[in-house]
Parts: sequence; structure tokens; C-alpha cells
Amino acid sequence: MKKSTYVSFVLLFLAVMFISQNVFATLYTVQVQNYSFNPSSLNVVVGDTVKWVWVNGSHTTTSSTIPPGASSWDSPINSSHQTYTYPVTIAGSYNYVCTPHASMGMVGSFVAAMPTLQVTPPSQHVAQGAGTTNFSVVSNSSWTALSDTSWCIVTPSGSGNGTITANYQANPTNAQRTAMITVTVNGIPSQMVSVVQDGTVGVNDQNATSFTLYPNPVKDKLTITSGSSRAVEGRISVFDLNGRQIAGPVIISGASATIDFSGFADGVYFLRITTAEGNSIQRITKQE
Repeated sequence: MKKSTYVSFVLLFLAVMFISQNVFATLYTVQVQNYSFNPSSLNVVVGDTVKWVWVNGSHTTTSSTIPPGASSWDSPINSSHQTYTYPVTIAGSYNYVCTPHASMGMVGSFVAAMPTLQVTPPSQHVAQGAGTTNFSVVSNSSWTALSDTSWCIVTPSGSGNGTITANYQANPTNAQRTAMITVTVNGIPSQMVSVVQDGTVGVNDQNATSFTLYPNPVKDKLTITSGSSRAVEGRISVFDLNGRQIAGPVIISGASATIDFSGFADGVYFLRITTAEGNSIQRITKQE
């Protein structure tokens, strides 16, 4: 690789990282004036920042009750000290006052929640031609999404519950290909989902053999049976809600196969069943 190309790549990577870090956190502004904090209450997420801004008068922002492990604060807010910022690092309830005017009701609070993220389904299987597919995001925070391929472009960011739209190009090759999409919220592990696209000789899921899965919910043994009257050859893989493959591939040869769910935690899982006729995704609930 030429030096100039390498430098350009490094600069691009740093720029993306800088933008991503700034997307994650939210800055909340509280105006300080005679004789109130506005807004007087907030709901924030760990990683956000609260900033008090002077409007008039001579006041303080002083913590009164805060969660264990959180840092206390006591700062003047007046014409000489017009702002104070507090990065939120601990979940819980925070109460604060203006020391000279607390008896006049100049009090405020905010509640900090831990960030959450859930992206479903773990994989979308699409045909060879160009098109779009969607993933659902459930979160209480700002998030970013990044595809590892140039042929699949995704919604770059969002806040709270939303949808990631993946726009994919036609696959000009015979081989199936996969785009991995990383969804990130600051402070918790990233989640990965995928777009799996058929090649020019691929087949659609609509042509795949149908399967019956029972019992669902499952406690220990899950049985997968083919709806075909003939023997079926294929592979079965199990994914969790984070898109991680946690079991398989299990070979199905004949009319049925069995997967042991007894060691899995309660929750929702997805089975990807691949045969010569195509692919299908099945949703399974593990429940004791």
C-alpha cells in the first residue's frame, strides 16, 4: 500500500471515530435564573452530560442526594462563572439545589438510566438483485450503524427506537455474500447483524423447504422436521438476539434433527436453516 493511501485511510478512520463518539452522548442544558432551574427535571442516560447555564442572578448548582459512587458537585453560577458541566457516569437519581435559594424552591433533579440496545432480526436473507431490507432498533440512547462492505449501505445513526435500512446492490457473482453491520451505543457492547445475499445462481427463501419446530417455547430438546416427503440435507445454526452464532451448524440429514437448548439462557433465539433449495429463518423462545 502506498504511503499516501495509508495516511488517507488512517485519517478517514479517525474522522469516523470522532464523529461516532460525538453522536453517542447527549448534552442537556439547564438554564439558571431567578429563582428556578429550567427544566427542573430531566431523564438522561449514562454517558450524557448536564450543563447549567447562567441567565441572571447569583446562584449555585450543588448536589444534595446522588447515587453511591457518583461524584458530588458544588459550583457557582453567576456572571463570573456562567456555566458548569457534569458528565453522568453512574445510573440513578440525582437531586441538586441552589444553596442560597433552596428554601425558595430552587431545586432540580435528573434520573440517569443505563443505555440499552436490541437489534433484530440477527440476519436478513435477500435475493441477488438490488433492494432494501430493514432491522429494528430498540434503545434509550443515540446509536450508530456501520456496514463492513461498500455494496451494502446502512442508516448511519439514530436516537432511541428506530429502523436501520440497508440498501444493497445487485450481486454480480455466483457466490453468496454477507455484509456485517455493527450497531453501537456508548457504554455497552456493540451488536452485529448481517445481510446475506444470494449470488446469481442463488435461490430465494420462498423456494426453501418448509420446516416445523417443536416444542416452541422449548425447555431442552428442540425437534426440527421437514415438510418435504423426501429426505433433506442441510445445516442448522442458532443465533442470539445480538446476532452471535451460539450453536451449530447442526447437520440435518433425512426428515428431522434435534438441538439441545437446555444449556441456553431463557430468551429469544433465531434458527437459520440452509438447504440446497434455499434458506429460512425461524424464531424460537427458550423458557424453563
